[in-house]
Amino acid sequence: MNEKTMRSSYAPGDHVFLQGEVVPSFFKVTSGRFAKVYSKKSVQELGVRRMLNEADLIGIVSHQELFGEIEALMGRPQGFSVFALDSSSAETVPADSRETLQQVLSTDPKVGVRACISFAHYMKSFFAYFAGIAKEEVELEAFIRSTARDYMAGVNELANVVCPIMNDPDLTDAKAHKAYEAAREILRQAEVKSGSSASVACGVVSYVGKDVKMQKFKAGELLCKEGTIGDKLFIITEGAAEVVTSGGSNNIVIDAPGSIVGEIAVFLNLDAQVPDMRRTADVACATDLTAIVVQLGQVEDFFLKQPEIMTKMLMAMVNRSENTRKLCEHSEKVLKEMLYAKLGILLEGLNNMAKRLADRHDKASLGRPAAFFAQRARATYNRFKESLDIIARKSTIKT
Repeated sequence: MNEKTMRSSYAPGDHVFLQGEVVPSFFKVTSGRFAKVYSKKSVQELGVRRMLNEADLIGIVSHQELFGEIEALMGRPQGFSVFALDSSSAETVPADSRETLQQVLSTDPKVGVRACISFAHYMKSFFAYFAGIAKEEVELEAFIRSTARDYMAGVNELANVVCPIMNDPDLTDAKAHKAYEAAREILRQAEVKSGSSASVACGVVSYVGKDVKMQKFKAGELLCKEGTIGDKLFIITEGAAEVVTSGGSNNIVIDAPGSIVGEIAVFLNLDAQVPDMRRTADVACATDLTAIVVQLGQVEDFFLKQPEIMTKMLMAMVNRSENTRKLCEHSEKVLKEMLYAKLGILLEGLNNMAKRLADRHDKASLGRPAAFFAQRARATYNRFKESLDIIARKSTIKT
């Protein structure tokens, strides 16, 4: 056992840590089995015993497997609780000191490989969620513009029906409602937005040995194609690559020398009996690019022989996860602002007019605008719910 690690024993039912705790280490199972469980309510609300009894089982970890590594390395509260199913033991791996972590990985580099595999699973799920949020941001903006045009069209049709009674109370209310000014402002803001790319610094290597073979790629050339088997990874030594997200905005630029590309599918394929994990996104060369190319069959040996690069590789995945999370939080914020500050106001206006016109019986011709406002209110409400459902998918991502 490495002097930087410590082995602890647990009786059946003992917990290693509880959901919500910040733990500066992660754990490698040395004997027995441990259960990972998630509870919608906190330990403070339920107490330890009741929380464990009511929690949902996420998974069971056994000999040589890790748990708690993602949150520990990112310095975040644990998203689940862990308790022993049998008489079990586990070694702690310090995560709050890169120097100490590298010492551990130098003597047990397979811990680093397993941690990278864990991050690959997490990043695959989180990137899919982020891509969905980015796509929804673009599509919702278009829907809001369409809804703004519909509101104005409905107001104009109502004006034609009640004309020449320009002081009609419902027409006056439609124009006085905050949705009217919101619709006008949305339609005024029809300028094309230029999507700004975010740079993700994730350097892995600071030097390249003379015996390492490198390849050159042209700007625009694909390093990874979405949907193809992940059979190689790339360590960039010169140039920049770009991860293309759905919707064409918030692309992720990878431009730090030593950055790694294509690791998610490759590490997931290391964890599979038959490599079948496919690329999650297109990665194109933003400039002419030079990179070390490591084939799937060489990846484990490449890192096991170079534990210092293994540590940097692991920390690069930690940094990329953190940077992607920040980009995602920004997109979530923008999406919520569009929902509540724009679409929600338009929904109120459409619903208000649908109700007002449904109560009028003085003109048969009012039936058409009444039906129009009602139909658009239903469609807007459904679209509002759809966006909230997309945001809620974040809670299904487990580490």
